[in-house]
Amino acid sequence: MTETTNNHPCHQADYDVIIIGAGIVGSMIARELSKYNGRFALIEKEPFSGFGVSKANPSMLHSPLMFPSGLLRIKLACNAAARYKKLAGELDVTFKEVDEIFLAFDTNQMAKLEAAKAWADENQVSAGHKIVGPDKIRAIEPQVSKKAIGALYGKNVSGGIYATEWTFALTENAVQNGLDLYLNSTVTGIKRVSDFNYEVCTPAGRFKTRYIINAAGLFVDGIAKMVGDTDLQLILTKGTMVILDKSVSNLVHNMIYGTFGREHSELITPTAHGNLLIGLGYFVPPKHKNDTAVSREKLAEVFKMGQKLVPAISEKDIITAFAGIRTENNMAAGGDFYIDHSKHAPGVIHAAVGSPGLTAAPAIAEYIVTLLSDAGLTLAENKKFKPSRIGWRRFEPASAAERAELIAANPKYGHLVCRCEQVTEAEVLEAIYRGADTMDAVKHTTRAGMGRCQGGFCGISVLNYLADTLGVMPSRVTKKGSGSHQITGSGRHV
Repeated sequence: MTETTNNHPCHQADYDVIIIGAGIVGSMIARELSKYNGRFALIEKEPFSGFGVSKANPSMLHSPLMFPSGLLRIKLACNAAARYKKLAGELDVTFKEVDEIFLAFDTNQMAKLEAAKAWADENQVSAGHKIVGPDKIRAIEPQVSKKAIGALYGKNVSGGIYATEWTFALTENAVQNGLDLYLNSTVTGIKRVSDFNYEVCTPAGRFKTRYIINAAGLFVDGIAKMVGDTDLQLILTKGTMVILDKSVSNLVHNMIYGTFGREHSELITPTAHGNLLIGLGYFVPPKHKNDTAVSREKLAEVFKMGQKLVPAISEKDIITAFAGIRTENNMAAGGDFYIDHSKHAPGVIHAAVGSPGLTAAPAIAEYIVTLLSDAGLTLAENKKFKPSRIGWRRFEPASAAERAELIAANPKYGHLVCRCEQVTEAEVLEAIYRGADTMDAVKHTTRAGMGRCQGGFCGISVLNYLADTLGVMPSRVTKKGSGSHQITGSGRHV
């Protein structure tokens, strides 16, 4: 912690560019910028990257067919699956290729799908989508409702990631290439010294920078106000998602939509790690920006929508549910992204990104770098840039021979910590060594605690590994940062 004087943060460092927000968009920008020479920093108020909006969404890539309005987001969402597949190889993270199926249950819906295909063909954003009949639907997805009369089918156009795993990998690779990462660093103010000369204030320190990228997600409007852009406002809605046990993962192999629009969405899809996810129901306004509560009524609504698409799913297979907050902005029509230079503060770029922000994130990062160049930032190639980041070996997907090899090389692979997700002691310790210092950080990087029992079996073990590795009392270990301590008491182990 940087020393402070009279409660005013002391100066810490000077940068060319500071990115505010380490969600999937901010992390992609950080990694993209690290390809160039310069002094770059990423500042995040949470204790771990991806702990905001990015964590609470389906983490599935969408084709532009889902969002036929908004020229910028259509452009940036194109060819997302190919971009993510390439990045997955470089960053050693999970990417699951899936196809995309839009179901029709009556002639009106069928007509809408035919119109959507015609629009996609005309605007050259189709990736080979075609209209198929009931027999083809059942051949692709045998468990889909027999009431479906047709579908719009896109092959190799989508994919699944796990957003927090990706933000961790992206920021780790960016740091390897010279970027400075500041977590637990809420931006409390921005002082404009002059054009292209700012001071970003946090409780821990004050940073000088020439350029600011405002990628603060739900809080992008608050950061905008700090530099005088008071006209940017967000429109918030909330969707609910249900996760099913892996035992029923064989029921669905691709991303399946029923009806969808700006008011609601009917979706059932495999996740990157093999569960099935159902979402998102009818969107409702959240009470506030931290309102991620799930009501019994909303849970029932979403599950009913899922059964409409795949009748074989059962309530007994639900292991958890969560809600995520979606954003639109008042600056761009048709739900489009607003990514532009500040109207009042030269050197500041705002990225008010709603759906499909995760899909478009790689292209958004490239677009932001172009805007920085347009604003006068000299970008010379970082010849020492290393695109590859090595993760750690995962026990669960390994073959029997590979598991034996892992255990022979490191006996800690022979100790299962999380039985549900087959996560070993070696993986938990590696995640902690590399920066996962809360229960949720370990959970979202290793999946320990994400299975059927939701941490009932492995939670105490993970807590003690954190305490031992970090050198703190178990009572100091938190779930997700300040104010979320897991236990009270003075015992060394529990």
